[in-house]
Amino acid sequence: MRDGKAGIGVIGCGMISGVYLENLTSHLSGVEVLACADLIHERAVAAAERFGIPKAVSNRELIEDPDIDIVLNLTVPLAHAGINLEALEAGKHIYCEKPLAVTFEEAERIVALAAAKGLRVGGAPDTFLGAGLQTCRKLIDEGAIGRPTGFTANLICHGHELWYPTPLVHYAKGGGPVLDVGPYYFTTLVALLGPIRRIGGFARIHEPDRLVLGKPVDIEIPTSCSGILDFACGALGTVQMTFDVWKSRLPRLEIHGTEGSLFLPDPNFFGGPLRLLRSRDVVARIDAETTLEGRRDWLYEASDTLVEEVPLAWPERTNMRGYGVTEMAAAIREGRPHRVSGELALHVVEALTSFADSGTDGRIAEMRTPCGRPAPLPPGWPLWRDA
Repeated sequence: MRDGKAGIGVIGCGMISGVYLENLTSHLSGVEVLACADLIHERAVAAAERFGIPKAVSNRELIEDPDIDIVLNLTVPLAHAGINLEALEAGKHIYCEKPLAVTFEEAERIVALAAAKGLRVGGAPDTFLGAGLQTCRKLIDEGAIGRPTGFTANLICHGHELWYPTPLVHYAKGGGPVLDVGPYYFTTLVALLGPIRRIGGFARIHEPDRLVLGKPVDIEIPTSCSGILDFACGALGTVQMTFDVWKSRLPRLEIHGTEGSLFLPDPNFFGGPLRLLRSRDVVARIDAETTLEGRRDWLYEASDTLVEEVPLAWPERTNMRGYGVTEMAAAIREGRPHRVSGELALHVVEALTSFADSGTDGRIAEMRTPCGRPAPLPPGWPLWRDA
């Protein structure tokens, strides 16, 4: 590291790279973007010019650059494993956009190679480090909802073909609601509740003749998956992930406990809103009713009025992608574990692929990878600076 800053090399200058490069070059401390690369070299040149990056080079030149400490892999999912392994073989730490790999075997190989070489693996998403979900973590740790007992997670939309510039990748291997968007939900749940114990699900392709960019395409992945996750802490909940629904009013994410419920912000983002219902408030209000009908109505219909908005632990910043890279760089300097870890990314890849596999073969999947909850952020984070 130069002057206490980690040298970052970015491979992949597509759509997601813009917010990463904006944040890493203008807002996040302790890192310096030294080079960028893309298979379409003109995109790397444009990114370098836009964000003041010294070099636009080939993938190989970037990976071999002695000033690069961390390779930030923002390529398409099918390319993740190959680039991650190549960078690790060259002695670089890696931080990869989600998922770490599209198969569990590839993800396991990445984490094993890093451990053998004494290198770090980081894997997006890092949204659980934002104000919204860190405040959730604080409430859970303080016992605001008692012992977590259940949850519901719902990713329900109509896919990417109506708005995404390259939608075909979302219906090919490595895409779909589970591997593409599922990491936000699964990572959040593991960060808040701890490791998953077992998984069961069902899966379908509801529109095999779906039109993407005006043409029928081969749908290679299930576009709807529903199932149940059983966590080691005892929490049991349902997951729905679909690209086949036009509109839903289901909550994105809720966590319930013996003494209350949390209504979480969208795990795709770093902020709120966050709401809390405490059982003691419901019981106190129901006890004031003199009739059974009044109690019933309050419990099942009016108790929503007792849900309170929770102020976030620090100012909300909606899109802080790249924050996990900064936290990993700080952990390397300080000689401590980082929070968006390879262990977490591997556990999530195993869970996602097990969820998808269970949906097609009908078997309950028993999780094999260990994973602890990442430590909560200390006061004073995030390390964010105004441009």
